[in-house]
Amino acid sequence: MSDEQWLREGLSEAVPAPPAAPDRAAGARVKARRARRTTILAAGCTAASVVLVAGGMALLGGSRATPDGATDRGPTAPGVTGCPAEPVDTRTQAGPDHIPDGAISVRLCRGFGGAIEVPDDALVSGVDEIAAAINGLAAPGPNVLCTGELGPGYQLVFAYADGTTQVAAGELYGCRPVVVNGTERLGADAPWKRFIDLLRAQRSGATPPATLDHTAIDCDQAGRVPTLGRPQELAVAAICVEDTLNSGVWLRADISSADLATLLTDMAANTERNAAYVDCDPGRLPRIVGFTSWGDRIDIRAGCGNGRFATDPDDHSVWSPGPEAAAIIDRLVGEAR
Repeated sequence: MSDEQWLREGLSEAVPAPPAAPDRAAGARVKARRARRTTILAAGCTAASVVLVAGGMALLGGSRATPDGATDRGPTAPGVTGCPAEPVDTRTQAGPDHIPDGAISVRLCRGFGGAIEVPDDALVSGVDEIAAAINGLAAPGPNVLCTGELGPGYQLVFAYADGTTQVAAGELYGCRPVVVNGTERLGADAPWKRFIDLLRAQRSGATPPATLDHTAIDCDQAGRVPTLGRPQELAVAAICVEDTLNSGVWLRADISSADLATLLTDMAANTERNAAYVDCDPGRLPRIVGFTSWGDRIDIRAGCGNGRFATDPDDHSVWSPGPEAAAIIDRLVGEAR
């Protein structure tokens, strides 16, 4: 197995299949609209980003600009400040072709494509910076070539004092479009990263909610693309391991506070960026699943027995547990029920 294959397989663990559409008709309409905008040209793939590459190149169509309305607001329902129950199809929404200033909060929500970890808290400081990051993106030019791939999608939901909301939908794959009320711009990574940086800064000056206990951990839940949470910030965790290889039946053993402290200390000392592939027999690969004190779910999987946990897909960081940490993991795998 080559380094490229190993990176692709490791990164694909973080990108589950896209969530099902609310109904077949709605899904067909979205698919048809996107099909009309995209022409597949040639096959290709990459393993250098957090995506599961399906192969292909696409020719991006032009965006559809919508002039500002009298109130500079979209038609979304008043009083909605949380995430919508289902992702909003921003390509069909009417309203201004940008995110207006003056929002009182913005939330990161799931979009179309692979699932992401959605933070519980909203950003309330520096909200206009996120709007500016979106509005400042360039519109697609003619004949823009994009890779045809599958990856995570997100939505940023801006809430205003009058109860209205505006939604910007980003795709962290293909041409990386961001769509606001039918108007398309390119560069979905910029507002995504800026939101994460600002919310982490906001958290640094605040007190996290009550610590979750082990009962909230679900080994059966599929992993999602990480957003704010980092494995080094785990507050509560468990070891999850399959009963038999590829059985889909997960056993678990809760990690005590003392053992977790040892694992996190070892993780800080033995994590390598841009780690190379190491060939080994996969066996029953344990996962460490848990939550940070802010409620961010963490799910990291060993890539080689009890070692080589991929901890950050952005820089290909890998944690290789030292002897004491490896012994703890081995013991917990044996205790898993």
